[in-house]
Amino acid sequence: MRFVSSTPGASSPVRLLLVTDSLEVGGAERHVVDLAVALHQKGYEVAVACSVSGSLARPLVEAGVPVRPLLDRKVKRRVSLAYARGLRRLVKGARFDLIHAHVYASAAAAALASLGTGVPLVLTEHTEALWQGRMARSVSRFVYGRARRIIVVSSVIRRRLVKRDGVPPDLITVVPNAVGAVAEAAATSPELPAGLGKGPLVGVVARLQPEKGVDHFLKAAARVAPLVPEARFIVVGDGPLRGELGALAKRLGVGERVCFLGFRSDAREITSLLDVLVVPSLTEGAPLVVLEAMAAGVPVAASSVGGIPDQIRHEREGLLVAPGDAEALGEAILGLLRDPAYARSLGEAGRRRAGSEFGYGTMVQRIEDVYREVLGRPASRNAAPKEPELNATL
Repeated sequence: MRFVSSTPGASSPVRLLLVTDSLEVGGAERHVVDLAVALHQKGYEVAVACSVSGSLARPLVEAGVPVRPLLDRKVKRRVSLAYARGLRRLVKGARFDLIHAHVYASAAAAALASLGTGVPLVLTEHTEALWQGRMARSVSRFVYGRARRIIVVSSVIRRRLVKRDGVPPDLITVVPNAVGAVAEAAATSPELPAGLGKGPLVGVVARLQPEKGVDHFLKAAARVAPLVPEARFIVVGDGPLRGELGALAKRLGVGERVCFLGFRSDAREITSLLDVLVVPSLTEGAPLVVLEAMAAGVPVAASSVGGIPDQIRHEREGLLVAPGDAEALGEAILGLLRDPAYARSLGEAGRRRAGSEFGYGTMVQRIEDVYREVLGRPASRNAAPKEPELNATL
C-alpha cells in the first residue's frame, strides 16, 4: 500500500533510503534487500546505500531498486567520516523523506549524515553487539539519541538497549525477522557432492567467524559420528576461519565425514534438504536461517542465545542448548537422528509457527507502521497482528 510523503501538500510516494554496510551475503544484508524489494513493490521510492556493493545487489537491480555504493572499501564496526560525507551528499541531493539504517557502521554514518537535514532517522538493531567496547558504546548512544524510532529483531536486543544504553522503552519496537520473497526456493534441487552418501544430513549454514561457533558444531559432530555411522555433516559458508576449521575437523577425526561447501547462493535450498539444522552461535540476533529451516519443516538444534529462543521454543519447535556446550549440542543432534518421528514433529511445529507468527507480510506491515508514526501519517487500517510469543521479555 502506498502512502504519501509527510511534506504538506505532497502527493508523491515516500522517498525512502535504506542504508547497510555492504551488499555482501549476510543476514542483516539479506533483510535489507528483501525489505527494499517488498517496499518498492508497494509503491515506495526506495534506494539502498552502502559502503560497497556485493552479490546481493543483483536482486535489487532486477527489481528496479537503485543501489548507491559510496566507497571503494567496506566499512564495518567502525565510524567512517568518508562514509558519512558520501551519505550526506546523497541525502541532501535526493531529498529523502526518511532514512532507515541497519548495522553499526551504517547507523553511525546515517546519524552524522542526517544532522541538520530535517530527515528523520529510523534504526534497526540486528544483534546484541557484544563486541562493542567503551568507545563503540558511546557512539551507539549518540546514534540512538539521533533516532526517531529503533526497531529491534528480538526482545533480548530490546533489553540491551534499555538496560545497557539507556534507550527509553517507548522508542523501541520489536519486529521479529521473517523470510522474504528474494529468498524464494529454486525450482531445481541444489547439487551436493556425490561423496556425501544417502544418510541423514546435518548441517550448519553460517559465515565462518568466531561468534558463529562452528568449532562447537565440529566437536558435536565428532561425538555423533561414531554412534550414527550413516550421518553426513556439512558446513555451508565461507569466512576467515575456513582453514582453521578444516584442520580442526581432521584433528577431531571427522575430516572425512564433514564436507565444507563454501559459499553457496542456494544455501536456502540446501537448508531445506537437511535432516537437522544446527545453529551453534555464541551470539546472535534473529537468524534468518532458523526461519528458513522452520518454513521448510526442518528441526533445529541451536544455542539458546540472542533472538533464537524467540523463534524456536525448546522441545516445541526445536532443541536449545547452552552456547559453547558441544557435548549438549551433540546429544541434541543425536536425539533428533535417533528419533525421526520426534524430529518430524518438531519440524512440523516449526513450519506452523513460521507461517502463523513470522509471516513476511506481517513484518513489513509492522515496519510500515513505524514509518507512519515517524512521518505523522495515519495508522494502517489493517493493524498488524500482535507480536509472537517471546521467551525473553523485560
